[in-house]
Amino acid sequence: HMSKQCTKLRRKRDAEWFKDKVLLVQAQANGQVLQEKELEFLTDP
Repeated sequence: HMSKQCTKLRRKRDAEWFKDKVLLVQAQANGQVLQEKELEFLTDP
């Protein structure tokens, strides 16, 4: 019961994380200058 809840939350967070990463990549591709924190996020494996 508890493990299922954790899995769902993790998936949602991963999806949000991925979406944010995609948006940053697109912004960078469009020539926007990213802030240091955003660049760190992009290089984080």
